[in-house]
Amino acid sequence: MLYRLCELVVRSLVERPEALKIDRIETERVDIFFLHVAESDRGRLLGKGGRTIGALRTFLDAAALRVGREVVVEIIE
Repeated sequence: MLYRLCELVVRSLVERPEALKIDRIETERVDIFFLHVAESDRGRLLGKGGRTIGALRTFLDAAALRVGREVVVEIIE
C-alpha cells in the first residue's frame, strides 16, 4: 500500500514519470524507498529548501503510522 501511494504522489510531481524508478527495501517494521528520477526532475522533487520532499516524507509517515509501519524516503543521484 505505501509503495503504491509513494509512486502515485511522486509520479504526479515529476515532469518525466516514465523515468521514475522506486527501489524498496521492506523490513519487519520499516519500508525504505529509494527514488530514482530524471536529472531534470530532482529539483522539482526536492522543492525550495527541501519543502516538497519534506512534505512527501511527512505525508508517507502519517500513512505508515496508520498501518503500524515506518517509512524512509531517499532520492538517489
